[in-house]
Amino acid sequence: MLRNKGLSEKVLLLGVDGMDPRFTKRLVNEGKLPNVKKLIERGACRDDLVLLGANPTITPPMWATLATGAYPMTHGIMDYNLSAEDDKDITLGAFSSRFLKAQPLWNVTAESGKKTLVMHWPGGSFPPTSDSENLITIDGSSPGACCAWSSVRDLDMLYVASTKATKPSYMPMSIVTTDVEGDEELKFALPPTSGNGKSPEAKEKLQHYQQWYKEFINVEGYQPDKSFVVDNIVKDPKGLMWFLADFPTGCSISPIAPAHDWEFEIPADAKEFMIITFYGKVMRQALILKNEQGVYDKVVIYKDKKTSEPIAVLENDVFTGVYDTVPSANGEEKVYRNMRLLKIAEDGSYVRIWASRGMSCEDDSVWFPKSLFKEVVDRFGPPQPTSQMSGNDKDLILKCNNEQWIKAADWQSKVMHYMIEEKGVEVIFSHMHNVDLQSHNYMKYMKNRDTSRYDESEVVKFAEATYKVTDDYLGSFMHLLDEGWSILLFSDHALISAEEEAVSLGDNTGVCMNPFKEWGYTVLKKDENGKELYEIDWSKTKAIMTRSNSIYINLKGRDPYGIVDPADKYELEEEIITKLYGYIHPKTGKRIIALALHNKDAVLLGLGGPMGSDIVFVVHESYVEDHGAGLSTAWGYNDTSLSPIFIAAGQGIKENFRTDRYIREVDVAPTAAVLLGVDFPDKCEGAPAYQIFSENM
Repeated sequence: MLRNKGLSEKVLLLGVDGMDPRFTKRLVNEGKLPNVKKLIERGACRDDLVLLGANPTITPPMWATLATGAYPMTHGIMDYNLSAEDDKDITLGAFSSRFLKAQPLWNVTAESGKKTLVMHWPGGSFPPTSDSENLITIDGSSPGACCAWSSVRDLDMLYVASTKATKPSYMPMSIVTTDVEGDEELKFALPPTSGNGKSPEAKEKLQHYQQWYKEFINVEGYQPDKSFVVDNIVKDPKGLMWFLADFPTGCSISPIAPAHDWEFEIPADAKEFMIITFYGKVMRQALILKNEQGVYDKVVIYKDKKTSEPIAVLENDVFTGVYDTVPSANGEEKVYRNMRLLKIAEDGSYVRIWASRGMSCEDDSVWFPKSLFKEVVDRFGPPQPTSQMSGNDKDLILKCNNEQWIKAADWQSKVMHYMIEEKGVEVIFSHMHNVDLQSHNYMKYMKNRDTSRYDESEVVKFAEATYKVTDDYLGSFMHLLDEGWSILLFSDHALISAEEEAVSLGDNTGVCMNPFKEWGYTVLKKDENGKELYEIDWSKTKAIMTRSNSIYINLKGRDPYGIVDPADKYELEEEIITKLYGYIHPKTGKRIIALALHNKDAVLLGLGGPMGSDIVFVVHESYVEDHGAGLSTAWGYNDTSLSPIFIAAGQGIKENFRTDRYIREVDVAPTAAVLLGVDFPDKCEGAPAYQIFSENM
């Protein structure tokens, strides 16, 4: 219900995942973010731009906190993954509203009569929990690209063709466990995943991978560095974590040969190669063509050698939108992707092509109302895909990923403006994921490492380019300040470049083995030959560690496989906490854990209570990998941090004002509620930042 008239009739909550106040302020001072600077000058914030974040510093809990004004222990989304209620061996992504135990502010605004848009908010917005006709929701099923989980039909890829290649090969997206038969020297590149790796399917994937890997070395001329392997489950007792930074996410390799057997007329000097896509299940034929000067400079892609109408015409170093089809349950489904011809040899002997994710042009499953999908797609095209396959590759970061995010930001801005102008939307809750997703590609290299391919000064430029996209995105909304709107710019967390070599404590798939396997608290099953499987032996496991900061005791009477007597629980927790504080970094000789708390004490961090873990731990800021394991107050190298950002401007907000108050993540929702004159969400624990309001409260 409306409480009062409010200070502003219209509010845009502009969320940017991963945006760092320290790095932002430096770029503002250097004149590189003009729109952020204008927002600061026209509005209110702390001098350091900091929003005091909640914990853990990961996406789903934080966006749920921003929406509800409640801490994770209250709203229920406490991690990246949550255990299935009926099977504790299964973890589920925590983005779904099914896990949200607190009311989001958008339900309040919609039910108070305000036309409300929730645009890709990855923290309890999908599916919507209000049937108000004033509520419009688009996605929210995941971070990354808008509609990423529901609409992605093909992941980002590299297509490499060369006269050096011997046969077509494809890098499988789902890589099998290390516990399979195969070439020993290739096993390092196979991070373990679910399953024991003994199935015929697993062995087949390994063979495919090995074929691809050998072709990669042959064609590209180098072997990726072994230190980039993520293998924190079994193989790495020290818990040191690196990504496959030299590898593309997916890659097909094909021989180049003189074109032959085409069923329509083609140039006599054309060359051909094959593109393998859609998880290795779809083949596309491609021609390499000469220009008038006799130089090969163009690639034309066809569905097959019978169909003369091309799918795409790629010119050297040009960003190109492409429509294609992929198999579906109903036959074929239309998809959209962007592609770029990154390199083509003048003699036609080598081609390198990047392709973004393939996005469905037909899937309306995350749009409410569903009729809106066709309406938007007809006007602005399908949701723009994004990419995260750059690793440590400059071309992929700047020419592909960053340019793709420019297109994604432009698409999202146009849709949001359409909702304002054509649908009468007065309140917008929006999320943009470019800073977070891009930062994961290069954040660890903001400081020079042994494995760096670029000097840190170059990597800083990568980050600056990402923030420039964000600034331009903000700039597309600045006119709203002159049209009676208020704008709140904020993030959920930032990303940190570790001062020291980071450690892996927490795993995206659910359970982290380091150091709990070493200490004997978590035990893996073994096969008939004594080899460890990626499967927990609950009959011997006393405790598990999960992403990002949680440790659970396998307790009798509470957990389905519990073995720890409740009378022994506290002493076991004390033993674990003592070991955590004694956990030493193998290179520096210093402790890794900054803080470890019992559940009853974790309420101080908003992480205790009946839905919380038995122990909460926080990694010292010097060793945090990107984000998640550290406190939101952590600082890192090169002006990086884990703190979110907060700036407010427009109707009802003081101009050019700086407050000494620490505005907290739980304060954002009640602050927006006061601006709009609506009630706080039902379990709101924050308070409005009344110091920034232009009128006395």
